[in-house]
Amino acid sequence: MVTASSGDPETVLADLQLSRSLTIQWTVVGTMGFGVAVAAFGALYQLFTGEAVTFQFASADVAWWVGPMNVLAVAALATVILVPHEWLHGLAIRYYGGEPRYGVGLAHFILPYAYATTDHRFTRDQFLVVLLVPLIGITAVGVPLLIVFEWSWLVIPLAANAGGAVGDLWMSMTLLGYPSHVDVEDHRTGIRILGRETDRPRELSMTAVVWDALVGAAVTSVGILVALSFGGLFLLDALGVGSFTVGTPGTITYVVGYVNTPEEISVSVGLGVPALGGLIGLAYSFVRSYRRLGRSAGAGDA
Repeated sequence: MVTASSGDPETVLADLQLSRSLTIQWTVVGTMGFGVAVAAFGALYQLFTGEAVTFQFASADVAWWVGPMNVLAVAALATVILVPHEWLHGLAIRYYGGEPRYGVGLAHFILPYAYATTDHRFTRDQFLVVLLVPLIGITAVGVPLLIVFEWSWLVIPLAANAGGAVGDLWMSMTLLGYPSHVDVEDHRTGIRILGRETDRPRELSMTAVVWDALVGAAVTSVGILVALSFGGLFLLDALGVGSFTVGTPGTITYVVGYVNTPEEISVSVGLGVPALGGLIGLAYSFVRSYRRLGRSAGAGDA
């Protein structure tokens, strides 16, 4: 087969599959993305309405059922957004001449996902539109509804849509490392990029740098939150640790506050956790980039 723009033989430049390692990374980054998006949309809601977002969907009169019912409501709102998300992918596929197919799966028994795919071949820029339409479209429609009608519950599906778009953003960043004339074939668990042999991206791509920073930040932030939420209270109390605060409450330096009094035992976290995660993520990215450049130079000398 020969490309339309050149006499060079067409080459498969990359066949990007949802590997186990990438699945774990998407899960961690998506989890952090959901939390950051909840905070961002919640702050936007409070800025325009003057009211704080609360996720209280069940009446307090139902006693101990309040907690489970609220959790179920949040889970339902986070899941239902998958329908318009994938429908918008399919709408863009159809716009460019493809016939969308829909389905669901479980990647490596870790990450549940829904998908819209097709046998149609796209240009790079066409496929970027297919990837980004749900994130941009749902956000553009949902934010005005959130503010105008004061539907605070919309924060959950909007945040789930943003966090769930992590795979779309990763593929978009990867595609931007290739020239605009390359073609893209979509399949259920990844994409295939085709072009000329000379179209291969540089050894050190901006996608790799940005993604490493996001993974490092997500792993650090989620790890700190999980450790503090599930182990902090019991461990600190067992060790007899007294109340303490790390950072200044109400500022980006606030990491954690621990209260241990006869009346209360609690742990709270602040903006310092994602800020610390971001710094560690950047450091991790620089180390990974340095090692990649070292391997590339070593291969060249050989």
